Amino acid sequence: MLQRKLQEHHYTNYLEKTIRYQCALGKFAAQFVSRPVSAAKALPPYRPVPTARWLLDVYVSDVHSRLEVLKAKVTSTFGTILKMGSNKRVVKKLAGEAAGTAAWSINVGNEHGQVLMSVLTASEASEGLWNKADGLMKRFESAGMPEPKLLYVNQDCCGKSHTEARNLFPKWKHLVVRLDIWHFMRRLDCCVSSESHPLYATFLRKLSAVIFQWDEGDVKRLQEAKAKEIQSRGLRLPVELTSKELNPHCRRKTRGAVETEALIDEILTIYNDPRCSGDGGPD
Repeated sequence: MLQRKLQEHHYTNYLEKTIRYQCALGKFAAQFVSRPVSAAKALPPYRPVPTARWLLDVYVSDVHSRLEVLKAKVTSTFGTILKMGSNKRVVKKLAGEAAGTAAWSINVGNEHGQVLMSVLTASEASEGLWNKADGLMKRFESAGMPEPKLLYVNQDCCGKSHTEARNLFPKWKHLVVRLDIWHFMRRLDCCVSSESHPLYATFLRKLSAVIFQWDEGDVKRLQEAKAKEIQSRGLRLPVELTSKELNPHCRRKTRGAVETEALIDEILTIYNDPRCSGDGGPD
């Protein structure tokens, strides 16, 4: 796919340059050359794009030459709020001899969206994660960085002290383990509705709205900026912000526990209404 697109782009670029070259050659020949010059003979030959294998070899060589630098960049990433999650999207892309050798990709990221560590495992259980957790603790200790304060996980977070996720990091005595908000929402939608339900998407939007709220200061500054932009065009229109404008410029934060619990109860009450489904309740 990539090579085909590269070939198309390369050939299109060659044709554009050929047209410009022939136009320039024609003008030059008409003004300064007594005998007409054959454009076909003067035209530079078309050079095809190298094969996919050659491109892959060059890419591997380039990465290998910067391997130590890449390792240094990856292992110099830290954070105070970590998130550990697992998925199967990466392992499904394994091909050749590596295909079928792993079942899960388990990643640890920080509050800035940077990946601290990523490993492939045969199971999602914590037994195969001890080496990863030990290496992560040693990285923080060797760099003299403060211990993370909070760890979000997708499972094994229940209990005050003896949880599997908490036991993975015994050196971090004050680490607090909590359920990731996305997985919290997924647990609620499993109880209330199925993905095939016509109100499923609406329910998730409502659930997200009662859990998160936009930062008032960010929204106010964005409104002021948009108002100035509208005024600069000589228009007088009400300032209305769309989600596409809010997402890249405004931060979101969670509501208080009491308010969130009350709002979620309201949503669950509404969606448990028999009118939301034809069989006496949500699917």
